[in-house]
Amino acid sequence: MMHLSCDVLIAGGGVAGIAAAVRAARDGAHTILAEINGFPGGTAVNCMHRYICGLYPSGPVHAGGTLNGGIADRICAELENLAPGTKPVKMGKVSLFPFTTGNLIKTLRLLSEKQAGLDLLYETEIVAVKVQNGRIRNIFARKNNGEIQISPQAVIDCSGDGTVIRLSGAAYDISSPDERQLAGFCFKIKGIEDLNDMTPVSVPYYISQAAAEKKIPFYLKYARFYQGDVADEGYCLISIPPGDSPERINEAKKYAAAVHGILADSIDSFRNSHIMEMSSRIAERDGIRITGEYTLTEEDVLSARKFHDGVVKSAWPVELWDREKGPTYRYLEPGAWYEIPLRCLKSRDIKNLYCAGRCISASREALGSTRVMGTCISLGEQAGLVAVKNLNLL
Repeated sequence: MMHLSCDVLIAGGGVAGIAAAVRAARDGAHTILAEINGFPGGTAVNCMHRYICGLYPSGPVHAGGTLNGGIADRICAELENLAPGTKPVKMGKVSLFPFTTGNLIKTLRLLSEKQAGLDLLYETEIVAVKVQNGRIRNIFARKNNGEIQISPQAVIDCSGDGTVIRLSGAAYDISSPDERQLAGFCFKIKGIEDLNDMTPVSVPYYISQAAAEKKIPFYLKYARFYQGDVADEGYCLISIPPGDSPERINEAKKYAAAVHGILADSIDSFRNSHIMEMSSRIAERDGIRITGEYTLTEEDVLSARKFHDGVVKSAWPVELWDREKGPTYRYLEPGAWYEIPLRCLKSRDIKNLYCAGRCISASREALGSTRVMGTCISLGEQAGLVAVKNLNLL
């Protein structure tokens, strides 16, 4: 067994994990990042996300940059360098920053691979956690069929599914089975002819018609369509039921094929199209939320509450995907934003356990606002900062 030690261990190399790792290493901590995939990006890459949400206040996009600045600004700047002319786009009441999967991976690698003090362990799965006297003492992982024991001073769980939280025995909350939200699944369509401004509108219309006629399950009517980077490509995002079955990914692929069949039969532009690519994972909208020193609530979000220890700003609406009603959005007042307190990033039970991304201490409803990429980037940066501060390295 290989034995390693570090100041800060990051679990998960999505946008939150990369931001946490870069910030911790930049501030002087010997940092290790353990990521189960062979690349950075996590959910954003595996689930074929197309936009960074949660970067801006509601209303007009501010020319001065993102709400939180820092690493979020660096990521946007590098994505623009890789695709000159990239700018925020308005969708409804919110603004989003577009990106391609390849450029996001390049950007995250650029940020992390040359960062002094940061060791990246890809294709590494955390399998066990040893806790002693209220602190994590050891993390056990597997890499290329070999075992690794890591002894960290602090741990930040950015895994998305709460791997370290669960394995450590730290308290957490999770929605009951009947409250869990619809999950998302994306697939890429190639060979679409004559794409126009009406296509994003007509796609959900015909899918809803098919659902009403019971040709496909009713929850598929909540589909969304986004035009791709070239003229004949598009992305379709469907919603599927929550669950824990390992067969869900195969079911999701069958749903995607059924939806594409409806589009090919109903819309002339899709007649000769085909599915080019599907997500490798399901995008969960619910999951483990650590029990922190404070739990953010829906009222905190919608009232634009500020905190004495507020570390991340957000203006994303409370976005919930109900299994019967579909998506609902509750917005803040135009120009308003709320704060996420540092206490939401700190475990109530384990002194050296922090988290960022989808697993922070928040109610089910508040999670509907905090889980988006832009907010998760800044949560990761702040988790990296506080972990180092508590090590007295700054």
